[in-house]
Amino acid sequence: MATRPTASAMMSSLATDSASRTSDDYDVKSARDIETQPHDVVKKEEEDPGVARIEALYRVFGAGGTKIWTLYISILLISYAASLDSSVSYTYYAIATSAFSAHSLLGAIDVAVSIMGSVCRPFIAKIADHVSRPWAYLFSLVFYVIGYIIIASSKTVNAFAAGQVIYKVGNVGLDLVTTIVIGDVSPLQWRGLFQGINSAPWIINSFIAGYITADLGTGGWRWGYGMFCLILPACMAPALMIMFWADIKAKKMGALSLAASDYTARVRAGKEERKSWHKIVLEMLIVIDAFGLVLLGVGFSLILLPFTLYTTAKEGWRNPSLIAMFIVGGILLIAFTLWELYVTNHPIMPRRIWNRTFIMCVIIDALYYFGGYLGDTYFSSWVYVVKDWSLRDYTFFTNTLTVGLCFFGIVAGLLMRITHRYKYIQVIGLCIRSLGLGLRLHTSLRGNPDAELVMTQVIISMGGAFSVVGSQVGSQASVPHTDMATAISLLGMLTNLGGAIGSAVAAAVWGHWMPKNLTAQLSGLLSAEQIEEIYGSITTARTQPDNIRTGVIKAYNDTVFRLYLPALIISFVAILAGLLASNFRLDSRQNAIEDKAVIGFETEAEHDSAKDSEKDSEKEKHPSTETKG
Repeated sequence: MATRPTASAMMSSLATDSASRTSDDYDVKSARDIETQPHDVVKKEEEDPGVARIEALYRVFGAGGTKIWTLYISILLISYAASLDSSVSYTYYAIATSAFSAHSLLGAIDVAVSIMGSVCRPFIAKIADHVSRPWAYLFSLVFYVIGYIIIASSKTVNAFAAGQVIYKVGNVGLDLVTTIVIGDVSPLQWRGLFQGINSAPWIINSFIAGYITADLGTGGWRWGYGMFCLILPACMAPALMIMFWADIKAKKMGALSLAASDYTARVRAGKEERKSWHKIVLEMLIVIDAFGLVLLGVGFSLILLPFTLYTTAKEGWRNPSLIAMFIVGGILLIAFTLWELYVTNHPIMPRRIWNRTFIMCVIIDALYYFGGYLGDTYFSSWVYVVKDWSLRDYTFFTNTLTVGLCFFGIVAGLLMRITHRYKYIQVIGLCIRSLGLGLRLHTSLRGNPDAELVMTQVIISMGGAFSVVGSQVGSQASVPHTDMATAISLLGMLTNLGGAIGSAVAAAVWGHWMPKNLTAQLSGLLSAEQIEEIYGSITTARTQPDNIRTGVIKAYNDTVFRLYLPALIISFVAILAGLLASNFRLDSRQNAIEDKAVIGFETEAEHDSAKDSEKDSEKEKHPSTETKG
């Protein structure tokens, strides 16, 4: 972890940076004028007690003490366990589906998982805002454990898919709440670095995972999933205890108003009438806009799933059931739009957060995920078949992208801390990523040389890290604190829906071209049933005799080319969106809209002193008329 700077050094840095500000920079007022329309109505504390509770946490922990750093370390422990899980389970994903002879269903499972992971984000964000951050953590942990229990004990591919969907709710929730808490307790100038450090455990675990999967073997995928039902709860316990303790302490100190306290405390104080449990549940469903989430989730599911099902449906795209799914899905998405605009009082996508920078960040990340899932849904399967690597080396390679994203995420955060800007770092990253995608396309045409394949992943990870950290910092900077959780969840939801579309298209391309390419290469050597077995399992495809495997590799290369080329083209559009975002100044504030310091990282006095220094430097550059006279 980076060495913690002293509060006085931070104050001095802020004053110095203020003095060197140029005329084309965004100041607080212009940022507010440009980016906050319509932010004119600020939410009350009663509407977002979760935000009030986390701001009370600042005062409980205080400035310059060890308590806030204890929280940081406990969050890092959660990230360590989650990263180990991700590194191990990603390796077993294609292997587990192949165990059910259903490898071709990867795309369909990915679509369902991506949609659930998208629509649950606003739900969990509203729990974090309207209840508290630790309760949102606990909610996510329950889904995580249940999902992995189902996966580890699954007897059919349907049970495996159901477990993946439930697990995804928990996994997304843990990641979302962690991102929210980091945004809560870190100033803008450190936000990117803290997000990068939070991802640092992936660098270590990507290598540890290779030894775990090598010991467990391909047949040990059930334990590879199941062991995290024990590991993650144990690693989450310290953070949960710290945050629940801080919540109780805030109430005792009086740092938490009654409006932001829990329902029981308000009833006991006579400020709220006791309600029946079903009324409480109904009110919560209204607040989280459960009906809107259902419309959105079902609508997208009905539109995207036909892309993964048409190859097995009678008459393909002309199947009446698939046509009906498209029509009903479109109607539901129209109904969702009308519901959001004209009916609900608690919209999932409130209009006030749709400023220019947030819109550009959504476009950048949605295209990033769309192109990413388009190329990556079957990427690990392709590598497993075309290379003769051991399971350990295969795990190392499949985690190369993750290691690069995490390492260069820290680099991106350091650059943002030094420059106090994010925009052009992000744009440069988008350009680098396009270069990497072009190299991947070239690699699939050259026979997949090892060095070029690895370099492709490194370059893509560098550009991707600069882009992702830029979107996180830029989107969070563009909204006030009370809307931060909503902005984070919406960015994640919409970009993951982009990923779901990418998975659906990838599944459609794979399902159409892979059987054709395999038949073209192997029809004179194998029967139709044998070709079907190769199509359904990557382990079967890889273990064929040399004369057969040569044709299998050619079929795989020809198929992935049709996925990698559009992914490259799409990446260029994101660069244009990056150029249109606002170039916010990253300073000691929680966001670029409000003049709100992150207490706990620096004191209120230091923040006020830094502000005075900034004002003095501005007066020196722009003396008043009275002074001139």
